[in-house]
Amino acid sequence: MSTPAKPIDYLVIGHITADLLPDGSVQPGGTALYAALTAHRLGLRTAILTACAPELDLGWLPPELQLLRKPAVESTTFSNRYSGQRRTQYLLHQAQPISLEWLPAEWEQPAIVHLGPVDQEVPMVARHFPKALVGATPQGWLRGWEADGKVWLQPQILKELDLRAIRVLVLSEEDIEGDETIIEELIGRVPTVVLTRAERGATTWQAGQRFDVPAFPTTVVDPTGAGDVFAAAFFMAMWQNKAVEVATRWANATASFSIAGQGTNALPTMDEVVRRMAAEY
Repeated sequence: MSTPAKPIDYLVIGHITADLLPDGSVQPGGTALYAALTAHRLGLRTAILTACAPELDLGWLPPELQLLRKPAVESTTFSNRYSGQRRTQYLLHQAQPISLEWLPAEWEQPAIVHLGPVDQEVPMVARHFPKALVGATPQGWLRGWEADGKVWLQPQILKELDLRAIRVLVLSEEDIEGDETIIEELIGRVPTVVLTRAERGATTWQAGQRFDVPAFPTTVVDPTGAGDVFAAAFFMAMWQNKAVEVATRWANATASFSIAGQGTNALPTMDEVVRRMAAEY
């Protein structure tokens, strides 16, 4: 399924995934899905460039959210297996890598480009969009997997990635396995770096300054996609030239809605985020 291409504000590139649930059912997921729906709910003209199997039901997406998906034999599919509180993730299937040759002419000049890999499927194409604010959530570039699909993270790869033309990098403590020396190296190469810290909020580095911004108090119902929601809101705020501390608080507020409900149904509107920001003061 693809929608006719129209000019856009926010382009996210990455696989929409098929997430295998414990009861055997499948639900769509992935950075591309959560980030695009967030940007759409916040009022941006949004599009997704992806690849997944035709059987993955995306007919419920808002018609205004543009979608270009190349058919794949299998959707990229993840499953999570738990032993007590310990989670092990498995990559069961992969769709083909994404190519910019698929990009419609109408999507060549978005205001914001979000590179959202989940399984090394997104090429390093930041320089293709010289006029855009290009942000990345790099977890998918850090993932490796064994023959049985068991996933592990390789945070040291961040030091080897060509991050030129990426203006904002959003990572989680999990992505770097708690090794903040990696952040010290990144802030010398990327203008703005954000480390999300779950219930402790986020830390942002820009122009030699560090900003520690607390999370908004909320009850956690479902943390799935919260980092992607945060990133989409943060990229939007930076594009709007908000001060970096304000942008971090804005993204924290947006993500606080996401974790307080189930799946994408909990994503807030612009008015809801504005009210939550105002209530803080």
